Amino acid sequence: MARPQPPSRPRFLLVAALIPLLMAALIAWTDAEYARSLRLQAAATRSFDRERAQVMLLSAVKDAETAQRGYLLTGDPAFLHPYAPARRLASRLRAVEGVAAPDVAALIDMKFAELDRTLALFRAGRREAARAAVADGEGRRVMDRLRTALARAGTSERALTEERRATFAQQRSELRLLLLATAAVLTLALAVTLRSLWRSRCEAYDAALDAYEKGERNVAILRGTSDALLILNPSGTIEMINEAASTLLGYTPEELERRDIATVLQIAEGSGAFHERVGLSDGRLGRHLLTDRVARHRDGSERRVDVAIGVMRVPSGDHLVLSLRDASERARIERVKDELISTIGHELRTPLTSVVGSLALLRGDAVAQLPPQAVRLVDIADNNARRLIRLINDLLDIDRIESGQLTMVRAPIDLRDVVAHAALDSDGLARSREVVLADASARTPVPVQGDVGRLLQVVTNLVSNAIHASPAGATVTISARVEAARALIMVEDRGSGVAAEVRPRLFERFESGRAATHAPASGLGLAISREIVRRHDGTIWFEDRDGGGSRFAFALPLAGSGTGDAPGRDTPLPLLLHVDDDPDVRATVAAALTGVARVLPAASLAAARALLRDGVPHLALLDMQVVDGHGPELAPELMDASGAPIPVIIYSGQSVPPALAARAAAVLTKGRHDLPELVATVRRLLADRWALVEA
Repeated sequence: MARPQPPSRPRFLLVAALIPLLMAALIAWTDAEYARSLRLQAAATRSFDRERAQVMLLSAVKDAETAQRGYLLTGDPAFLHPYAPARRLASRLRAVEGVAAPDVAALIDMKFAELDRTLALFRAGRREAARAAVADGEGRRVMDRLRTALARAGTSERALTEERRATFAQQRSELRLLLLATAAVLTLALAVTLRSLWRSRCEAYDAALDAYEKGERNVAILRGTSDALLILNPSGTIEMINEAASTLLGYTPEELERRDIATVLQIAEGSGAFHERVGLSDGRLGRHLLTDRVARHRDGSERRVDVAIGVMRVPSGDHLVLSLRDASERARIERVKDELISTIGHELRTPLTSVVGSLALLRGDAVAQLPPQAVRLVDIADNNARRLIRLINDLLDIDRIESGQLTMVRAPIDLRDVVAHAALDSDGLARSREVVLADASARTPVPVQGDVGRLLQVVTNLVSNAIHASPAGATVTISARVEAARALIMVEDRGSGVAAEVRPRLFERFESGRAATHAPASGLGLAISREIVRRHDGTIWFEDRDGGGSRFAFALPLAGSGTGDAPGRDTPLPLLLHVDDDPDVRATVAAALTGVARVLPAASLAAARALLRDGVPHLALLDMQVVDGHGPELAPELMDASGAPIPVIIYSGQSVPPALAARAAAVLTKGRHDLPELVATVRRLLADRWALVEA
């Protein structure tokens, strides 16, 4: 099933903006068409009014002429009563725009001039002259011309009126069609919208149904799984348990709902918020597996369980899913394994030691009496017996490492002696493979505080690997020297090197860098060597050698340099400020640095600043994220009395920005760099700081 895609915000905003714009454009266009319709109607009305005014103008001139004729014929002034109103009406109408064209206006002026002249003659007593002027026909001719001009203008106005009426009717028809089309589009849009809403409702129903079915499946899985599962809300309260958890703990789900997890299981010791105590930050856990924990049954008995913790991110907050697995079977298997290891240690090493001793006697006292073929067989038996003893020792050492029982007895030693002893022990193997061992150690002492037996085991293992990797006639070089204020041991060979696919896992258990043509190896030697070196506060690595072959090396703190020995009783321990909001981490680091530095723990920036007011530390160990900010924010405040910056180690489970990492003295990652590496780094930085102070 494909992951649902979120709605496109730009597309939604574009559609949301276009719809109002289209509606506004439609309204504006409709309004413009309506205004155009009104203008057409008004123009048609004006044309009709002009036509009527022209008719009235002609009628007014006729009324004036009739009044003049009646007065001239009868001499009765009563006939002149319509004359003045008709003349005023004619003057008003001819002033209306578009009614009287210039030729019409001129004819009206000529007509009223003729009427006024005849009336003036008649009033002056020259009646015959007035009648003669009328009889002359000039007035009639002017009137005919005026009638013709007005008739022509009326025809034009009627044509223009009809044209505008037709345009108005066409525009109204187009507007009607537009309104019908708009209604159809809106109806279609409404249908599409309703269809979309229906589909949305159907999809919502399908999604709800799918979520319901998934929820039912999840509940069925939760109930049917054989592991005991508990779901905790962000405050550490139990929200749900399955039947397996109910069986393991003896409680019904209803009895544990909304009860703190500490009722049945302790997974978050200390004080503070539950998420802080359990190590949850930004949806990530510092620890995903808690082994050998005690779960309390309802009847008061205890069950040993392993707890796997997962994070379930939901809108209400980060919930935790606890998976409890009964550890009693694992404890039984571990007891069987311990018994087997004990049997191997006692029942196999004892007879093998006798065998090796007997072979040594044969090689020593009786070798002169044995034929060469028998001597060869004795050498083969001795080498294989010793290889079997090394394998048994490796298995026992791995078991001790897993159980935390691999102990180191440190004493002052010279690593040159360890190299010489390793070369002597490996001489027989080298001769059997026709390889030359060369000791290139320095002439001056290489002092360290270490367990001579364990360090000899590391060097012997590296030399053995180098011999097996070297071709006949090659030289394996071993050296011990002081370099960069560290004790350094290197084993170099001229073999084929380490295969690329093995390099990332070379120091892991059951991984061997030997080629298929070499003698078989258990793959435990390098893993054990790494643990021994780490417990000496050192580091071990390998690299390609110029000209071919490999170089395996490990470095240890020099004795008396301040990095390998704890300060004397009369020398106060240096101060280390440790800022971390996880109480378990603070306690573990303080225990690891016992005898190396006096740790000043702080869970927040405020607590750290309070400690800084009492004194300046020699070194600072900072977490990236604490309750009130970021640990590196303290860096500008970490200055000694001379104003020099105090070295800062960033020790965090989060990624460190490159710019910030460049300013730190060291960057270590929780879970990737273990405590011995942290202790070694602290020792080295304190030694560098003391050397700088002494200089």
